[in-house]
Amino acid sequence: MRFPRENDLGKIEYKLILTDLSEQRLQELATQMKFRLEEGGGEALYVVGVSDEGEAIGLPLKELESTIRTVEKIASMISAKISHKRIVKVREELYVGELLVRLHKEKIPIQINVAVMGHVNAGKSTLTGTLILGKLDDGNGSLRSAVARYLHEVISGRTSSITMRLLGFDYSGNPVNPLCRDPTDEAEITLKSAKTIRLIDLGGHERYLRTTLKGLMGYEVDYVMLVVGADDGLSIMGREHLAVSTVLKFPIFIVITKIDKFPESRTVEIINQIKEMLKIPGINRLALEVEDEGDVLNGIIGMKTKRVVPVFKISNVTGQGLDLLIRFLNLLPPRRTVPSPDPLVYIDETYNVPGVGPVVLGSVIRGKVSANDILLIGPNEYNEFREVRVKSIQLNKIFVDSVTQGSIATFALQGIDRDSLRKGMVLIRNKAKAVRSFWSRVILLHHPTTIREGYVATMHLHTIRQAVKFSEIAKGILRTGDTSEVHLTFMFRSEYVEPGQIFVFREGRTRGLGIITRTD
Repeated sequence: MRFPRENDLGKIEYKLILTDLSEQRLQELATQMKFRLEEGGGEALYVVGVSDEGEAIGLPLKELESTIRTVEKIASMISAKISHKRIVKVREELYVGELLVRLHKEKIPIQINVAVMGHVNAGKSTLTGTLILGKLDDGNGSLRSAVARYLHEVISGRTSSITMRLLGFDYSGNPVNPLCRDPTDEAEITLKSAKTIRLIDLGGHERYLRTTLKGLMGYEVDYVMLVVGADDGLSIMGREHLAVSTVLKFPIFIVITKIDKFPESRTVEIINQIKEMLKIPGINRLALEVEDEGDVLNGIIGMKTKRVVPVFKISNVTGQGLDLLIRFLNLLPPRRTVPSPDPLVYIDETYNVPGVGPVVLGSVIRGKVSANDILLIGPNEYNEFREVRVKSIQLNKIFVDSVTQGSIATFALQGIDRDSLRKGMVLIRNKAKAVRSFWSRVILLHHPTTIREGYVATMHLHTIRQAVKFSEIAKGILRTGDTSEVHLTFMFRSEYVEPGQIFVFREGRTRGLGIITRTD
């Protein structure tokens, strides 16, 4: 029995025997295991009783078991564990062990999702980079480039996609990112954190509004951080982001950036703009300027009422005000979850991972999903829901036993192929029905003229994004500010929706909001 020669790269590691090791040697082996896990995306295969050349020498059973215990000890040092073990007899009384090691965190950190919104060039990505990397910007957008996902975003300086970055805090409330080998490594951040803040950086340009709405509606957002640049002030898109977030009843806090470039009078002018905007009927909120640690706590308390909007003044270049914002993020309370026996997950992305099979990225809207759960997925093109098994779950690239409401996780599925999956599908436990049309109470936020029956707009509900037709309007027509019962019909395929869900619809400059009242 012979294996290929060990490669310095990859997820496979050979060990002949590991017994009676010093603490220093254990630390060295832990570092090595961490590298193998990174190479394997959170998994590594250890083969013990084998030489580096791949020769299956084998060990007596007692020595093999001792070596396996050592591997378990090394794994525990980096929050990993042996999830599968196989012992093979290679010759008389000599054995080889195959061990699958997985990164694993028994206790998932407290999770909070914060949508980062605001006008283009307001400094959203630079602020995200400052918080994640623990560095100050050079004034030329170096940190913005460091967190951008695509080349065209680096060149243009504009975020056109949804960029999610993780900010971790330890039990003492200190950011863990600067202590990581890579401050953007979600797995290491999760393992070192007691609490994580997922910053969902959304595009600010009007042409990317559909992507922005997808990020706001598609992920379980707990708070909205509206970023306002001191150069442009509260622009039209900034006002629209504030209005939409308010109508959707998200707790909001505002961060004014670039205060180092302008005199204090300019900051005062922008704060007055914000206060005037917050006074508008329908928004009706109060601004609280955060000047010290006492204001940080008052802001946390006030946000619970959803009427108080804390306002921070910061500079990503000088660092002014950043300490208060970081302290505020650490103190943000998680959303209160209501236990539910019926989980609901909306799927956002689908993948086909070699050696694993179909994998989906989804937001857990309610309930709890565990590994080996048998769930239903759908609706498919025939309006059916198929039974699947959740083989494994990863949260921030860490294998976990289960995830609950508010988590954004990946699920490896058994019983379905990648071609049958799409965005907008759901994972659910109980028998479900595909919906082609439904009634909702709609409020029209803005439209240049009137909306009549037959009007078509794009609807955003969680990860569903599809054109809907206004089949029947109780009031006959709708104008800006009107509210009415409306019968809506999906144009292309049925979806899974429930009464009580909130959605946004748009078309050109038209913006509206709806609450589903009943399904057909």
